[in-house]
Amino acid sequence: MKRLILNIFLVITLTTSAFVSPTVQASVSSKTRDALLAGELVIYFRHGATTWMGIDRIDWPREKQRLLSAAGIAQSKLIGQQLRRIGAPIGDVMASPFARCRDMAEIAFGRVNERSELLGLLSDAQGRPARVAFLLEHISSSTNGDGNRIIVSHRSNIQNVAGSTLEEGEAVLIRPLGSGEFEVLETLMPEDWALIDSP
Repeated sequence: MKRLILNIFLVITLTTSAFVSPTVQASVSSKTRDALLAGELVIYFRHGATTWMGIDRIDWPREKQRLLSAAGIAQSKLIGQQLRRIGAPIGDVMASPFARCRDMAEIAFGRVNERSELLGLLSDAQGRPARVAFLLEHISSSTNGDGNRIIVSHRSNIQNVAGSTLEEGEAVLIRPLGSGEFEVLETLMPEDWALIDSP
């Protein structure tokens, strides 16, 4: 019951957050905003709010997996709307094949490339080093001017590679530097995107 009440409250909050006074500013620096609008960043999202907590398996049917809750769907819509509002160019959109991740990408960005390399590190012990290497490559390599690279996956992956511990729906903005190097810039909750000024 507590989780249901929290989800209802979050849906209401997210639905109205786009109408925050334009004089309120998010804590994103001008440097980060400029890089975002230039399409130079990697934006790693932990999937949005879900219907239950715990570890599921990719071989489970969709109906048994953790899915986006109503709040998670609202988060996904809000993120997509706000990135379009500020005109941030979007390049590759990749997601873990878990339903909650691919659904978030599809709702927010209208397309998704499912990658098994983005399966959560806690989901399956087999192939963990390869999954770590895949993520490191994709947060450190240049976007080549093709737009911000979007990754929707799990907390364990980005925590292992970049030391970022994300809540459901939270994003970390990363500047790729090449050769396995990157710079963590900011973290944003879903409602924070509505506070970034458009050009």
